[in-house]
Amino acid sequence: MPQQKKFLPAAYKAMYLSDTIQVVEFLDKFANNSLVTAVYKSRGGTLVKLYGSPEISGFFFHLKEKIIIPVKNLSAFPKEPLSRLEEGLRSNFFGKITAFSVMKGYGKVVKVETENLDLIIPLFAGKSVVVSDKSGKEIWRDKKDNGLNLLEKPMKDFPLTFENPLFWESWFVEKSDKEREEEKKKKLEEKRNKILSAINIVKNDIKKHEENLAKFSDFAALLKANLWKFDSSEHKNSVLVSDFENNEKEITLDPAKTLLQNMERFFANIKKAKNGIENSGKRLSDLMEELEKISTLSELPEEHKSVFKQKKKQNEHIPYHEFHAANGRVFLVGKEEKDNDELTIKVALPHDLWFHAKDYHGSHVIMRMKKGEEPKQKDILTACALAILYSKAKKGRCGEVWYTARKNVTKRKGMAAGLVNFKNAKAIYITDAKLPEDLVKI
Repeated sequence: MPQQKKFLPAAYKAMYLSDTIQVVEFLDKFANNSLVTAVYKSRGGTLVKLYGSPEISGFFFHLKEKIIIPVKNLSAFPKEPLSRLEEGLRSNFFGKITAFSVMKGYGKVVKVETENLDLIIPLFAGKSVVVSDKSGKEIWRDKKDNGLNLLEKPMKDFPLTFENPLFWESWFVEKSDKEREEEKKKKLEEKRNKILSAINIVKNDIKKHEENLAKFSDFAALLKANLWKFDSSEHKNSVLVSDFENNEKEITLDPAKTLLQNMERFFANIKKAKNGIENSGKRLSDLMEELEKISTLSELPEEHKSVFKQKKKQNEHIPYHEFHAANGRVFLVGKEEKDNDELTIKVALPHDLWFHAKDYHGSHVIMRMKKGEEPKQKDILTACALAILYSKAKKGRCGEVWYTARKNVTKRKGMAAGLVNFKNAKAIYITDAKLPEDLVKI
């Protein structure tokens, strides 16, 4: 057998017609009489799951990549949010497969037949995926177009890329993983550069605020010490005053204001500069924290591995109790008031859910969530029970619990340990808080 190529030639971004024919003939041989059991989106394309074939578990097509491949390992194709294409096929394409073929007269167009329906898949840009009945009557299409046209001349023939059609699966998974990792690194680098740019802007703001604080503090102190020499209701462009070393110094004033009003303006500018330093300092701290998280995420691909949840040393304090449910859901419960702050502000991610027993001192509870995931009611009730049982409400085992996305929880400088502000919260009243038997404390 000839040595297999690892990647397609750089000049070609998709399968050749010969490759498509080879794969479709393989599917026709080994997937005939298989039953369509599911359709879902994965890796940017569409996976059709089959039952009844000893050789494969389904087939996958990707319109942008212009490929169709047999699939043995379904675990390599995780489910993604459905697009209109998958939703339409779920509703309109079903039954037992009777044939696979390539409609070569139209180019790389694959026809998948069941007992009652035909699925037409054009593997090139701009044409719609179509489901029709056996008479040719259209039942569904994923977008509007003018239909398929016969080729004026046949597509150019190229030698096969792989001798074994099953090699396409490992090739595509490897290619997809590599592209996604590169895209992830690119986005992280873009975000990192954006944060670095913001840090420079904030540092410059702090420098300006510090310069203003020094300038206006000097002006205000000198004018206040020398105000007795002048009529405070006068309007002047500037005044000459003695500094604290008896040197003469000129202070530029706003002639539209009196000397007293100018002095008050200097003190107002002092307050403004102090607030600016404080707010910019907080912003700088947040940006540095975010930069540290981004740097860690670029090395640790798992979503919830952050700089604040690395492997702990045996003697290192962990600010939370950790619980795992049978369905894999993870709950984190703050140990003490200061631990609540670290758990909520530093450990939790923006899309995690935050819980707290209303009107009672108690632990913050974090329910780990994937971005864009909808929480299940069972998990919400478990988190509420943890919030009640790890608060002053545990004696009665009942009470109202607030919950909201972590991104809605903030803490101002100077707030007492464990205290936070939050918005867009929902409330649930728990009457008999109990933890599920399958919940395990780690």
